[in-house]
Amino acid sequence: MDENSSKPLQTGNSQADALRLALNWLDREGGGQRNARALRELMEATLTAVSRGDPPPEKDTTTLRLLLQQVDGDLVTAGKSLRAAELETWWDARVEQLRQECIREGCPWLLKLVVKTGGGRNLPSRLSFDFRPIEVQEPEHGEAPTAPNGQLVHYRMDPAKAAFWLRLLLGGQSSFPMHSWRGYLVLAVAVLPMVLIGLMWLGHYATWTKGQQINTTVLAQIALSIFVTAGLWWITQPIRSLPTERVTIAGPVFLALSELYGQLRTMRKPDSKFKSREFSVVRHWATCPICSAEVDLDHGRKAFPDRLVGRCHDAPLEHVFSFDPIRLIGVSLR
Repeated sequence: MDENSSKPLQTGNSQADALRLALNWLDREGGGQRNARALRELMEATLTAVSRGDPPPEKDTTTLRLLLQQVDGDLVTAGKSLRAAELETWWDARVEQLRQECIREGCPWLLKLVVKTGGGRNLPSRLSFDFRPIEVQEPEHGEAPTAPNGQLVHYRMDPAKAAFWLRLLLGGQSSFPMHSWRGYLVLAVAVLPMVLIGLMWLGHYATWTKGQQINTTVLAQIALSIFVTAGLWWITQPIRSLPTERVTIAGPVFLALSELYGQLRTMRKPDSKFKSREFSVVRHWATCPICSAEVDLDHGRKAFPDRLVGRCHDAPLEHVFSFDPIRLIGVSLR
């Protein structure tokens, strides 16, 4: 048996086992980060209480800071206070990794960080850990089964910053129905370049029918027309593919310079008053269940043609996952 395995000991107290698993995960994920060490102190106190059969304790940020000073001799940051909002942000950004770790190890509980805001200097915020059951749903008829070893990714969908011209079209909205004047303008972005391409080559054809002699000028014009045609075809590809694919990779023309990844999406919203599909610029991403790196959407290329897949940043050729735009889940394709 591997002595370094992170699998918790089966003690009969499933919540205590969940805390031990979380402690092992936190040591790997957090390292020497101050937020991680503060949460570790709270987690150890919770493990002690739960092992005795007591409810999870609450600790305020001042107490956690003093514990860090005593345990680590943290003299450098002795005067630096802990902020509950920073601890909560740090935890929320990584809890999906812990959830997938629990699924892999068969742990039924996921820790939830509970923050009670104090409201002032004299009333510090209080933190505690609660337990939330991990629901593993059985696949219904027609659904894809859950991937083995917990290699199932859950995609998040966040708004992406659109290019300046597209932000003008959005008009400060996150989405708009395709059956609206904004939606028709989006379609015009794909239609008008095709009309331009047709008129350009029609002009060349009209010139050739007159028997014009081929020279270097004509060849240069043809080369320029080919370049413009290829460029417009590539630029409009995300818009032209939307009616059939519903989610397409947004190229640099549609995204702000600060955005590296993003997609164009046309989906129906169940709670929307509009019956038509709604256009939005978003970013689908997930946490890799194998190495905990970020997963972003990419073209399937030769290995997975005619589909979008999730690729891990650290192992883009091996850690590849499917992408379901409705349920926002994916399974390992390797």
